Amino acid sequence: MRFLAEWLENAQNAAPEERATVANFRMWLSEQNVTMNLRERDNTSNESILISLYSLAEGLAHDWWSLFGNRERVISLIKHRTGFAMPDIRFRFDGAAFEATAFQKTYQNPPIRFWAGPTEILDREQAEQSLSDFIELILAKLDASGIRNTSAQLRWARVQTSRADSQESSFCESAGALGIDPYEIKDSDAALIENASELFSQEPLAEFLSGAKDYSADTLLKWVRAAERRPKYKSCLSDLMTIARRTARSFPERVGDQSWALGYRRARGMRQALDLKQTDRIRTDKNLARKLGAAVNFEAAPRVDGIRALRSYKTGDDVFIHLRDHGKSPQARVVQLFSFARAVGDVACFPTAERSPINELHSAYRQSAGRAFAAEFLAPIDEVRSMHNDGHDPMTIADELSVSTAVVDRQLENAHRIDSACA
Repeated sequence: MRFLAEWLENAQNAAPEERATVANFRMWLSEQNVTMNLRERDNTSNESILISLYSLAEGLAHDWWSLFGNRERVISLIKHRTGFAMPDIRFRFDGAAFEATAFQKTYQNPPIRFWAGPTEILDREQAEQSLSDFIELILAKLDASGIRNTSAQLRWARVQTSRADSQESSFCESAGALGIDPYEIKDSDAALIENASELFSQEPLAEFLSGAKDYSADTLLKWVRAAERRPKYKSCLSDLMTIARRTARSFPERVGDQSWALGYRRARGMRQALDLKQTDRIRTDKNLARKLGAAVNFEAAPRVDGIRALRSYKTGDDVFIHLRDHGKSPQARVVQLFSFARAVGDVACFPTAERSPINELHSAYRQSAGRAFAAEFLAPIDEVRSMHNDGHDPMTIADELSVSTAVVDRQLENAHRIDSACA
């Protein structure tokens, strides 16, 4: 992700900060110029756009903690364009991979079209460096023009101060996960972050808060504490950590792994570790729990909205999965099995002793890895494909494998990705 600004002097913009930062601007994703555009009035193509860059720096500085704290939010530069025509560049961070994507965008006034471009994937350090360089390029132009104390400069200074302190940075990211400005936060929200930080840390904390913002986070924290007070036999999987570590050694993480790739590969590995053939079925969550060392009276925790399961620990290598009761209907039992497999997948993909939630997030790295694991573990693509080729429809396949039809459809859609990840 690269930027180039060729500054124009004596622009006509009214606001001094905008006037000082007018430029012919270019941006590249995966070495493709995504600011290239077509002026439809005369069919003329242009390599750059004329734009005041101040609002982009200000917007990114204000969005910083939401961008790197929230696991579902997509931020588009368009919302900061202040009237200028610019490409639809969207940023998303899942906790491990930062994606920058250019989407097609057409304007009527002026009549300009931007083409869709590639997606560039960066790690967090690369993304932070690239975006910091962009913001500081614009702020340096303001300084050179004698312009001080703008909103962008003041906000970026606060962000930089917070980034330099690990505890403050963690708090700000937690606020961002909740969709809250960390510098204008209510006492109740600050207390919520502090309470959540007593139970979760690092990526599980971000995923818990990102997933809890549409529910009662206080209720969820009470549920976590109550679940962990239950007798050990109701949630302990005494063999899971040993199996997970063995699986991780046999199917190691690869450089540049996306979440789904890791999940698919570890699912294959764990089925091998459990000596499960392609045709072997997992019918219920209790059936799977027993294979992983659970007692016969393993049982789900009370129902609650906003969390599917909790992966927990106490001491030693024992892993505890507190599976929320999903209900008694046949459909609920299928969903409960899938949620349990997601929690098992979290341990298989991240075999460290920590507490983490299994929730409703889709794009978050750990949630995505666990979901891919559950799909391939319960409905191996080779078996799904074999049944499909034999003429069985998705409903029949889903019923046979104890998954939803959506899982079967998604497995067939992603067959090439699964094959590639497991090759």
